[in-house]
Amino acid sequence: MFLPIRFRQADGIGDSWQLLLPNSAASFLWEDLGRRRLLELLVDEGPTRALRVTIVKEEKTNVVKISDWMPETEPIGVMSRRHSSSVNDSQKQQLMSDTDFEFHINVDLAEFGVSIVDHTPEEILYLSVQNLVLAYSTGLGSGISRFKLRMCGLQVDNQLPLTPMPVLFRPQRAVSETDYILKFSITIQSNGSLDLCVYPYIGLHGPESSAAFLVNIHEPIIWRLHEMIQQVKLGRLSESQTTAASVDPIIQIGVLNISEVRFKVSMAMSPSQRPRGVLGFWASLMTALGNTENMPVRINHRFNENVCMRQSSMISMAISNIRKDLLGQPLQLLSGVDILGNASSALGHMSKGVAALSMDKKFIQSRQRQENKGVEDFGDVIREGGGAFAKGLFRGVTGILTKPLEGAKTSGVEGFVQGVGKGIIGAAAQPVSGVLDLLSKTTEGANAMRMKIASAITSDEQLLRRRLPRVISGDNLLQLYEEYKAQGQVILQLAESGSFFGQVDLFKVRGKFALSDAYEDHFMLPKGKIFMVTHRRVILLQQPSNIIAQRKFSPAKDPCSIVWEILWDDFCTMELMHGKKDNPKSPPSQLILYLQSRSLDVKENVRAVKCYPESHQALQVYSSIDHALSIYGPNASKVCLYPLRRASLNIRLYIR
Repeated sequence: MFLPIRFRQADGIGDSWQLLLPNSAASFLWEDLGRRRLLELLVDEGPTRALRVTIVKEEKTNVVKISDWMPETEPIGVMSRRHSSSVNDSQKQQLMSDTDFEFHINVDLAEFGVSIVDHTPEEILYLSVQNLVLAYSTGLGSGISRFKLRMCGLQVDNQLPLTPMPVLFRPQRAVSETDYILKFSITIQSNGSLDLCVYPYIGLHGPESSAAFLVNIHEPIIWRLHEMIQQVKLGRLSESQTTAASVDPIIQIGVLNISEVRFKVSMAMSPSQRPRGVLGFWASLMTALGNTENMPVRINHRFNENVCMRQSSMISMAISNIRKDLLGQPLQLLSGVDILGNASSALGHMSKGVAALSMDKKFIQSRQRQENKGVEDFGDVIREGGGAFAKGLFRGVTGILTKPLEGAKTSGVEGFVQGVGKGIIGAAAQPVSGVLDLLSKTTEGANAMRMKIASAITSDEQLLRRRLPRVISGDNLLQLYEEYKAQGQVILQLAESGSFFGQVDLFKVRGKFALSDAYEDHFMLPKGKIFMVTHRRVILLQQPSNIIAQRKFSPAKDPCSIVWEILWDDFCTMELMHGKKDNPKSPPSQLILYLQSRSLDVKENVRAVKCYPESHQALQVYSSIDHALSIYGPNASKVCLYPLRRASLNIRLYIR
């Protein structure tokens, strides 16, 4: 027979036929995954003859072999003549147009990470995608192109320091490498018209097990993102003046198939970190009722055929459908309101107002530092809540004596009288603020314990960052990511200092340098000590003693205690020395730091850093301090290091 054959997916439109010439091959992908997956064959012309169709399985690709039923004894010459007489020039041109420009590209990435850094500069978000598969095909016939996206893992981390919600977005459960949490496929048919966009198929599918996506929002990340977007000024990326007329094209979709998507939304308010006056009247309401925990949100399944409307109408209809889905489940939304969290937030907000009445700046600042620290168990309740109550009572009682004296020093008799008034008001307001803080922390601790128990019962995976936050040193330059430096930055941010009772101090300040110092370098010293270099000072830290005896030290979980610190303005000089037991021929193992003389006691002006013997660690510490002094010290160059005034995207690819 040797005649051209046309083929298409069953129930397709008339223009979807594709040409297959004798002794040739062509690629074919299903035009519409929502229709029946059957292949139709049609002989163009000539006598009606039988066809032999053989399907060969080759891994994931099916090879369909089509041949005539002609006896093998027929002369070859006759077959060649029939071939030449059956194909005309127009069919050859159509075949060339369908095959010569066919193009396929596949990209597989084991891990893909995007680091989002704002203008401060500070890394605020980290997006990571695991096992990402991208496929694009064009020249499939009739102007059809296809784009596919698959991914096995997706997670967005909140990289702000001391946040109680380090994971902003991720699937509720991890899937295997053979399964996908997100599948997206779109087929585009180009027709050369700007007023008409044809999509034969659009599909979006979530996890097969219908598992939900977890969304955990801590209020400060909202304001950081808002500030970053304002700094970027996206309007500058597009031309403000243009002569082109805007086009509202007609969107034509053959099949729209979007599976059901479920979310569990948790939100924690933080009034102390909210920009002043940003919410106006609604600030108190958001503080009192804004906390949610695992609020179920569901976007219903959508399956539509032969959709045709203007782009603007389609966008408004999609927004309307999502709004209906959300408003159609009020009881489920109310079930996610965090009663204990809202009570804790409301009590904390009341305490803040009462503390402001005391007019004691030191008390207010101390309370704000403690307010930023989360409570995870009843041990934290005793430390944070008990400490807040003890501070309020202590400062309220002592303020009766100290405020008049402070006022007398600054303004004489008038200041003394004002100080008496402030002391009396503080004696009443500060203990009340401490009591409210104690109740707030107690409620927050009960809520944290309840969430831990619920997590243990349901065996949910602990939400951990994909990686620790990126280090941006005091020079404000973006460098390649290093895990060692990231661990050092976390150690610095968690470091805590006590004032009276050492390790069990109720007045301990957690995260003392989290928001003030930029990490530069750190060194792990003997006996669980850590030497830290920042752009403002050097610090000696001590790991928790119980951690050393029981389990390995975890930088992201175990806060160290501050032994001593030296600001660059108080630093004088340093020298390397051998220890008493060191070999004279070995490198020095001690570094002696000298402070500027402010005390008659020599011991108060000297700090010793004991490094590992028989190593070059002491020399490395010396070099690190010298490098930081040359950049940030009082005698450093007066070149001002301005922070970046633009948002940055830093992208790294991890390919296995």
